Amino acid sequence: MSHDLVLQTKIGREETLEKFLHTIGKKGTIKDPCAVRLRRVNREEFEARWAQKARALQIDANWIEPGLKLKNFKLFATDMDSTFLNLETLDEMASFVGKGEEVAHITELAMQGKIRNYAESLTARVKLMAGADASIVDRLIDRHIKPNPGAEKLVAAFKEAGIPMLLVSGGFSCVTEVVKERYGFTHVISNELEIVDGKLTGRVTGPFGTPIIDGRGKISYVSAYALQHGIELSELITMGDGSNDIPMLEAAGLSIAWHAKPKVRPHAKQAFDFAPLSGVLALFD
Repeated sequence: MSHDLVLQTKIGREETLEKFLHTIGKKGTIKDPCAVRLRRVNREEFEARWAQKARALQIDANWIEPGLKLKNFKLFATDMDSTFLNLETLDEMASFVGKGEEVAHITELAMQGKIRNYAESLTARVKLMAGADASIVDRLIDRHIKPNPGAEKLVAAFKEAGIPMLLVSGGFSCVTEVVKERYGFTHVISNELEIVDGKLTGRVTGPFGTPIIDGRGKISYVSAYALQHGIELSELITMGDGSNDIPMLEAAGLSIAWHAKPKVRPHAKQAFDFAPLSGVLALFD
């Protein structure tokens, strides 16, 4: 059976992509300097002969139904840490106060799904930060907040298309609100890091004292926003990397596992390990 195949690699590695195309004897529609669409490719043959080589060359291969259009979608929702941004914000703050390894270990287990209760894992990580000076938040925002490659291009395209953008994070509002303003997200949903008298108390809640935002909380918020605005979940694009993103990846009409943990990948329709964030745009005809 024939499908369209989108091949993508990292920005700056376009020559590698060109050489791979020559190797497999294909010519495709250039969607971006680092992305090529191949029309009506025999999937079984490619998977058997070329898929392993593509991965070895750091080339993503995603199978797409012909004719998929950006105009078919009306909402975009993305995770923040290690998806839109190039770091785990809590791990980074913990490193400022000598708790980096302890917190990062729990984060990794949680994102892999080895700690099944996200709220408990987040509570445990934040508790390790009790007593830390709240200035670490400003330090993080001023010096360390950077998006992953291709973010600006992706945001610009969604804005031009009139597609609302939701930042849906298990992280903290003191960071998500800054990212929202910097990059033009429509809305954010995230947790609250409790700060009293300039110190982190070691406690965390959901918005306005509600339960902590976990995987179910993410999809509940996104679904409520979609319903309020007359948007079907089939018209939703989602992106994430961790186990707490699985519900919204499963629900969306188009979902991308971004540099995701092995447990997460099967729950998304597409997967990027090398392409920039703007690679989402190359999926559309």
